[in-house]
Amino acid sequence: MPDSTHKYTNELANSSSPYLKQHAHNPVDWMPWCDEAFEKARLDNKLLFVSIGYSACHWCHVMEHQTFEDEEAAEFINEHFVSIKVDREERPDVDAVYMHSVQIMTGRGGWPLNCIALPDGRPIFGGTYYPKNTFLETLESIISIYSNNPKKVEEYANNLKRGVEQSDLIIAPPDEDAADFAGRPWPKSQCNKISASLDKQLEAWQQSWDRKMGLSKGAPKFPLPTNLDFLLHYGSVRGDEDAINQARLTLDAMARGGIYDQIGGGFARYSTDSDWKVPHFEKMLYDNAQLIATYSQAYQIFKEATYKDVVFKTIDFILRELNDTSGGFHSALDADTEGEEGKFYVWSKEELERILTSDELEFAIKVYNIDQKSLWEQGNNVLMKWSSDEVLASDLSLPKAKFNKELQSINAKLFKHREARTKPGLDDKVLTSWTALTVSGLCASYRVFGEEKHLVRATEAMGFLLEKAQMKDGGLYHTYHNQTGHSISGFMEDYAFTIKACIDMYETTFDVTYLNHARDLLNYSFDKFYDLNLGMFWFTSQDHNKLFAKKQENNDNVIPASNSTMAVNLFKLGKFFSRADWLERSDRMLLAYLNESLNIQSATNWGKCALMRSEPFYEITITSSNPNDLTSSRAELDAFFLGQTIIVGASSDNSIPQFTQGKMPKSIDNNGLKIFVCQEGACQLPVETVSKAINQLNLK
Repeated sequence: MPDSTHKYTNELANSSSPYLKQHAHNPVDWMPWCDEAFEKARLDNKLLFVSIGYSACHWCHVMEHQTFEDEEAAEFINEHFVSIKVDREERPDVDAVYMHSVQIMTGRGGWPLNCIALPDGRPIFGGTYYPKNTFLETLESIISIYSNNPKKVEEYANNLKRGVEQSDLIIAPPDEDAADFAGRPWPKSQCNKISASLDKQLEAWQQSWDRKMGLSKGAPKFPLPTNLDFLLHYGSVRGDEDAINQARLTLDAMARGGIYDQIGGGFARYSTDSDWKVPHFEKMLYDNAQLIATYSQAYQIFKEATYKDVVFKTIDFILRELNDTSGGFHSALDADTEGEEGKFYVWSKEELERILTSDELEFAIKVYNIDQKSLWEQGNNVLMKWSSDEVLASDLSLPKAKFNKELQSINAKLFKHREARTKPGLDDKVLTSWTALTVSGLCASYRVFGEEKHLVRATEAMGFLLEKAQMKDGGLYHTYHNQTGHSISGFMEDYAFTIKACIDMYETTFDVTYLNHARDLLNYSFDKFYDLNLGMFWFTSQDHNKLFAKKQENNDNVIPASNSTMAVNLFKLGKFFSRADWLERSDRMLLAYLNESLNIQSATNWGKCALMRSEPFYEITITSSNPNDLTSSRAELDAFFLGQTIIVGASSDNSIPQFTQGKMPKSIDNNGLKIFVCQEGACQLPVETVSKAINQLNLK
């Protein structure tokens, strides 16, 4: 039945996606992505208008208000097009093919992503945000070209389709043609070759490093966990202080910046400037999940107390704002509140005067540079610390401990006041892939800091992934909503990150059932996504409805690529289960990617895989008849950054037979603890303490 409370209601009203629901009462006759939309375009002989965005996207809201809520614009769009709205987070496969199309056509991409396509879905035009009048003029010209020269448009669509299909496509050498060392220990010559390639790539990247605020020069500035993880890993393995220091500079600047919520924890998606000052304010689960792990690993290296505080406050933000009763996690918080960008997060000096005492106000003004560097728009400030806590404490003539106590007290008072404000909109759908990333982040935090509630929540989320998110045939769903349940089957990212989460849960708990789940999901991935001829995984399974082009996901971006993640997963599971064929498939993927024109900035997860393969990699096995010994020894090991290891814990009733044969404690050992440090299955003499095991690792 029509919704009598709104003048307009379209087919998006029945969607579970908050983003689609936002457009349910536009005068545009939106349809969701479905076969019926394509059939309607074919029967009506109309072009498709495919518009892609996500609920927390600021410029998506702007274009909606300017164009899609405008009756004149809607009337024109409805007359000439069949319009489809897509939530990019629900349908990353659709987003990927149209994003590549727009990048080929324009050299850039972003959201909202707007494409005009033929009735079968092949795009002929695309771009991002347009003001209303510009957009309507553009649509008129496209209609004219299509009407007057359809053959030329058809030819262009075919050429663009081929371009999208070939974009980022990687073909690994067949098994019989793979390098002789694939799946086996690499010879020194190959290791040296890979090392030289990574060194050359890093040297080129260094030329664009921002030596003041971190990562690369320019704006906007994205917190790229994959980049930071690689710098920490590379710097530690190769003893490269410059790489480690650039990572530290970035992490420090981000933690002080406006991109980080100084009051409530958590990071916004990116900064619009080069100082990490003003974000677009949307908070995405995937950023925060990964940055939990990044800051935890950085703490292992630097023992910086600020990093622990960032990790704990970011987890508190996730548990407070993005928690779902299913066990999974919600996707995002909006950039806007009551139609105003950043309204929930910013502060005027006058408001601070009303909340804080005179002494607290003076302190806050100095720490956050109120009405000076932190001033933004309309008399509001984005809270940001422009110096380190040590410098600020010195400037205020306070001991560091007293400075921290005073700042925590002021932040708590501001947080309590802010909680009474109208909160940003919540995207309450649960994504399997992003929930899995959060499990990995929580595992990293627990391993480094030992906070029990982080492991408890990771275990709950892992239960969601392995129970509620599983299909009857053992596969995974991509989305879940507590009102509509599951609706979309999983993509390669769901399998890649869930398998990784299983591995992380195993190394955190030594519960072998997690590894068995990882193995089962890997085999399912082989059946549904793996292309034996290409040696890579497709992003969509053989059971998904076919798009106008089929894509691999190979380039690491804000989130690591599903194929680079699978290469690492195959390498680690090959070690855990002594499967040479899995190691060989990992090598095929890695070597194929490294043979492409490598740009390390978009290949940092591949770079980590290359380091694991070309630098000394260790298998650490902890055995004891007492399970408590396994936990305590793992915790001692986790005081160190050990990027070049996998860790196995084995007691008499919880072991991996393929891995622990001959290493299990015997009755004559008196339940004694034994730690084995091995490379390629060759083990040094077992030791009884973690400190002796660390000595055997030859850490730089």
